Amino acid sequence: IEALVEEVAAARSFTASQSVVQIYGTCEECRTGRNSTGQLGQTDLLFARDALRIAIATERSGFEFYRRAARLTRDARGRKVFEDLALEEKEHLGKLEARYNELLQRDPKLESLPTFLFFKGVAHDLFTEGVERLKRGVNDQQALMIGIRCERGSHRFFKKYGERFEDSEGKQIFLEFADEEREHLDLLVREYRALLKRQKRARRPAQRGSATVRSAR
Repeated sequence: IEALVEEVAAARSFTASQSVVQIYGTCEECRTGRNSTGQLGQTDLLFARDALRIAIATERSGFEFYRRAARLTRDARGRKVFEDLALEEKEHLGKLEARYNELLQRDPKLESLPTFLFFKGVAHDLFTEGVERLKRGVNDQQALMIGIRCERGSHRFFKKYGERFEDSEGKQIFLEFADEEREHLDLLVREYRALLKRQKRARRPAQRGSATVRSAR
């Protein structure tokens, strides 16, 4: 549906800001007279399963991004920030995978059921693209900027969709992840500003020296 909206909008040089899809029909309970409470419960589990899958994929790509960024960063403080974030991503990945396994224990059939949540341009794609940019070669400042863009996009993704969902375990997973990405974003922004200050201080002695030489001449 999102792809069709983009296609129609692009054909008319139109920037879409919002779209609404309404589906009318008859639920199983009204159609058959059977209580559908059990099916609703399974839907909630499917929602949580897919939310965890998206979060796990994002965590994996985020871990790979920060691990690679730490290897190429020359600034010691910036490298430590990337190393800490990589470690945090790895630890959180383990917790998410354990949570996913616990969910499967509640219903072993979940693993084989069709996808319930569909998204175009999910958050982990942002970090995958970020890794590709790192591979092409960047300096310390650029690496931080790429990380900031990835975390900002990831935060917006999980917050945007999490707030739209009804109360459920899946909603909680999305909003929890949005909070974590926000913390990472704030950390990277602070480090980026600190790096600029360190670079500015490092240039000052050289500028004073050149001015002294000109005065002597």
